[in-house]
Amino acid sequence: MTERTQHDDAAPGSPDPKKVHTFDLIDEVPGVSAGTAGPDDAGDEPASEPDPEEAAPREPGRVARAVTAVRGAVGRTARRGAAAVRRRVPATRRGRVLLVGGVAAAVVLVVVAGALLDAQLRHRDLIAAPGGVRSLAERPAEQWSVDLDNPIASTLVEMPGVLAVIGDGTVQGVDPESGAVRWTVDVGEGARCGPTPWLGIGGPATTMPADPLVCVTTSEGGQADVTVVDADGAVTTRELDPGTIVLPGSDGALIRLQLAGDGHGPEPVVVDKVGTPHLPKGFTAPDLTVRVEDAVTGTERWSATVASGRPDPNYCLTYHQEVDDDSPTPVLDVEGVLNANLQQGILEIEGCGVSAAFLLDGTRLDDPDDATDLTDATAAGQFTALPGGGWVGPDPAGGPVDETGRPSQVVHLPDGRTVPLDGRVLVPWATDGRDPGLLLVRAGVHTEAVSTDERDAGSRLWTSSPRLRATDLIASVRGTAVVVDELGPVRAVDLGTGAVRWTLDPEVLGFEEGVWDAASTIFGAYTDGDVLLLPVTADPQGGASGLRMVAVDLRDGSVRWEIEQETPYTQIVSVDGYLAQITQHGVVGLG
Repeated sequence: MTERTQHDDAAPGSPDPKKVHTFDLIDEVPGVSAGTAGPDDAGDEPASEPDPEEAAPREPGRVARAVTAVRGAVGRTARRGAAAVRRRVPATRRGRVLLVGGVAAAVVLVVVAGALLDAQLRHRDLIAAPGGVRSLAERPAEQWSVDLDNPIASTLVEMPGVLAVIGDGTVQGVDPESGAVRWTVDVGEGARCGPTPWLGIGGPATTMPADPLVCVTTSEGGQADVTVVDADGAVTTRELDPGTIVLPGSDGALIRLQLAGDGHGPEPVVVDKVGTPHLPKGFTAPDLTVRVEDAVTGTERWSATVASGRPDPNYCLTYHQEVDDDSPTPVLDVEGVLNANLQQGILEIEGCGVSAAFLLDGTRLDDPDDATDLTDATAAGQFTALPGGGWVGPDPAGGPVDETGRPSQVVHLPDGRTVPLDGRVLVPWATDGRDPGLLLVRAGVHTEAVSTDERDAGSRLWTSSPRLRATDLIASVRGTAVVVDELGPVRAVDLGTGAVRWTLDPEVLGFEEGVWDAASTIFGAYTDGDVLLLPVTADPQGGASGLRMVAVDLRDGSVRWEIEQETPYTQIVSVDGYLAQITQHGVVGLG
C-alpha cells in the first residue's frame, strides 16, 4: 500500500494529534424553497378560479408538457421527503437532544470502525512484512523448544504459517506459536533448501516465505534429486538429469546452470617464474545457459544464454593442495568456480568469463554486452530488490561515486518507470509493510529523500543536515526511519521532513567510534510497529562470543529491555509474527 509520507505528529516520538470533526446540519431539502406547497401537503389552500375575461393561454407542446410533468414529480417527491423528515423530528426539546446525540454516536461509531479497520490492515501488513512481530512490548521468554542433534548446522526458513527447520537430513514443519511439530520430511544429508537468508550478517530482509520449499540433494555418485515440500507437508520428489548445476529458488522454482560444450573438469595451467598462473594459450571460456523451471514438473519458466567474455584468471582457477606438496597448485576449473547466489530477490552468477544478474521472472539486470560488470569490485552485489517491488542497480551512465567507490544507482519502479539517483539507495532491513512513497538515498555525505510517487517521481523531498550521514536504513516504520550514522550513533528521522527525532548513543550497540559495516555487528531487525529489536554481537571487536538482544522504543529511542545470551548469533526469524531462534541445544520460540 503506497502512502506518501508526510510529517506525522502521531508517529513515534511525537505527541498524539487532536483531531476535530465538524458537521453541518441540513435544515432544508436542497432545491425546495420555504413556503412551496402542493396538493399532497396538509393545509394547502384551493387554487383560485381563472378569469374568463382573460385570453386563453396557448396549449403547451409535448416536450413542454413532459418537462412540466417531470418537474412536478420531482417537486412532489422533494416535498414528500421534507414532510417525512419533519414528521420524524421529535417535537420536544428532549427528543431533539436525543436525536442529535444518536447522530453523534453513530458518527463516532463510524469513525471508530474506520480506525479499527485501518489498525487491522496495518497489523496485517506488519505481520506479512519481513521482520514483523506481533508484540515486543515486554521482554520475550522461551515459549517452546524443539531439540536438534546439530543445531549450529541447522537452518530456519519461513513458510506460510509454518517454521521449516532444516538439518540432519530432514525438514520439520513447526507451528510457530505452539512449537508443535506438524510434519517431518526426509530430504537427505547435505540438502540445500531455500532460498535462505544470509547468516551471520545483517541487511535488507527481502527474502519472502518459501511457498513451497525446494530442496536439492546430491548423492556421492553425483545423482541429484529435488524435493518439494508444501506448507501442509505434502511432498513431491523427482530425479534430475546429470551434468547441470542446480540450486533451489523461491516460488517453487529450480535454477539450472549449464556450461556449453564438454570437458570442463580441472586441468593444469602454466605458472611463470614469479608464481603467476596463466590460462592456456587460445583458451575461450564457455557460454552459460540459465534455466528456471518448475521444481515439481520440470516445466521451463524461462531461460537465457550468458555469453562469455575475456576471462580473468582470478575467476577461472582453483587451488589443489597435494599431501606431499608445500604449496597449493593452481588449476583451471571452469565448473568449480561457477557460482550462483540467490539473495534479496536477485540471482547473481559469477564464473570464468561470465557474470549476470536476473530477477526470478527472467528480467536481466546487468548489461549483457559487458561480461565483466559484476566481477568488477566496485559493482558486485549492488543489485537489490526493494521491499515493495522493483529493484535498484548501478547507473549504466556512470555518475558520481561514494566514499567506497561505488557508483550512483538507478531505481526501477514496479510500474516500469526508472529514477536515476545521485547516490545509492538505503534499502530498509525491516518495515511495517507500508510503502512511504519515497526512498532514502546516500548522496555524497548527505542523506536525501527522493519521491517514488507517480506525480513527482525522482524529485528531492528534503536533504538532511550535515550531521546526519546515514550508511544503513535499519527500519522504516510509521513515518520514521531508523538509520545508522557513519559516526556511530543510531538516529530516528522523520520521513516527512528529515528532522532527527532522537539519537541512540553508539555505546548502546557496542559501537566505539565510527561504523561503516553495521551488518557485521547488527544481525537483523524486527519490529511490532512500536519497538525495534536488534540482535547485536556482545563484543564487536571479536574478543568474546555472545549475543545481546536490544529492544529500542521507536517513540523516544529509550531501551525498553535487553537480553544477554552466551550463545553467539546463529539465526533468528519471524514467522507469522512469532519469533524463533536457534540456540546451542535446538530451536526455541520467543514470546
